[in-house]
Amino acid sequence: MDKKQLNLMFDNLLHIGNKTNYWSPRMRDYIYGSVNGIHVINLVKTSEQLELVKKELSALASEGKKILFVATKLQSRDAFVKLAEETGHYYVSEKWVPGLLTNFKTIKRRINTYLQLKRDAENNTFDQLTKKEKAGKLLELEKLDKAFKGLKEMKRVPEVLFVFDTVYETQAVREGNSLGLKVYGVASTNGDDSVVEAIIPANTNATKSSDFIGAELANVLKNIKVKAPVRPATGAKKAPVKKMEEKTAEKKETTKKPAAKKTPAKKTEEK
Repeated sequence: MDKKQLNLMFDNLLHIGNKTNYWSPRMRDYIYGSVNGIHVINLVKTSEQLELVKKELSALASEGKKILFVATKLQSRDAFVKLAEETGHYYVSEKWVPGLLTNFKTIKRRINTYLQLKRDAENNTFDQLTKKEKAGKLLELEKLDKAFKGLKEMKRVPEVLFVFDTVYETQAVREGNSLGLKVYGVASTNGDDSVVEAIIPANTNATKSSDFIGAELANVLKNIKVKAPVRPATGAKKAPVKKMEEKTAEKKETTKKPAAKKTPAKKTEEK
């Protein structure tokens, strides 16, 4: 195990868990011990899980799959907004809108409304309205901006969901699981590793911790090259004619009318 990596994680407070009376038995394997009534996370396990998640996310991104990062806690917003914008993925940083994934058709219409209001604001279209109408439009735009700012380019439900603090973002995790998405996340000692594909056990209440994890993920997702789809070779042999076509051809031959028999010429009468 790389001691330098462990020291970096220690310096960024990834080892600090929740109080010992506020924990989940599901996280038992990731707990090293406790100090002054607070659980200490095993950073060796954290390092292993972080490398696993980095590997899987980079593999999925190289296949062209989009990731939705959900980090609405104040401590994690900036780090994951930066991560999503640098890597070309989606994010939710202010609040999770119920039904964002499970009722995406309706949400998509709201996103279109948001984009239209934003265009109108940029084109000074609101100046043609009364003060009351303009104030109402600006208030709606501000509300929608908080909810959909990181989803402007999202045309369909993404294939992958990454959640910072799976307990705090329970609704997002449930929606992702109900749709069968690949769900990954960060959880403290009160989390549950059974609700995600892979979990990163770490402190979810410190800005330094979220900044460190966001930077680690950015390092592997920044320069991902999407693999081109495999195309069939140009010199490939043509598929054999289907048996059905052969049968129909045989039927056509058998149904042809037989040629008419020639009538024999009459013998000339003998003189």
